[in-house]
Amino acid sequence: MLEEWLRQAGQALAYYATLVVIMRISGKRLAGQMQTLDLIILITLGVVLQQTALEDGTANAVVFVVTVFCAHRGLNWLTLTSPAIRRAIRGRPRALVREGRVIDTALEHEGVSRDELLAGLRKLGYDSPAKVRLAVLEETGAITAIERES
Repeated sequence: MLEEWLRQAGQALAYYATLVVIMRISGKRLAGQMQTLDLIILITLGVVLQQTALEDGTANAVVFVVTVFCAHRGLNWLTLTSPAIRRAIRGRPRALVREGRVIDTALEHEGVSRDELLAGLRKLGYDSPAKVRLAVLEETGAITAIERES
């Protein structure tokens, strides 16, 4: 029984690690600017991975859930205590607009379209990048902006 639970815990850790890698590869856009298709794909990947990692039985389900929960809490703690781990897991904020000019290479790197940037700026009350001194795609996936002085 113990061997089975240890195997289940190992599979749960592999499941969690795979989800973390998928989220990191997907970039900040997936986290903060998720579209319906992005959400469906992420849920589907999670379900498929979980089905392959979860053994039959209630005890295995409990071991799986507790292991994933503890791994997630542990990773959160590590990202709070280690800037290097935080950057590896969450990435860094990236400027998308400077002094009213859109930084196309940053948009490309982050997988954000110009239309998505403009929509994000409109949510913040800016009808044009020209009115923005600095717009940043934060590590959370949210866009923040500072108004340009006239």
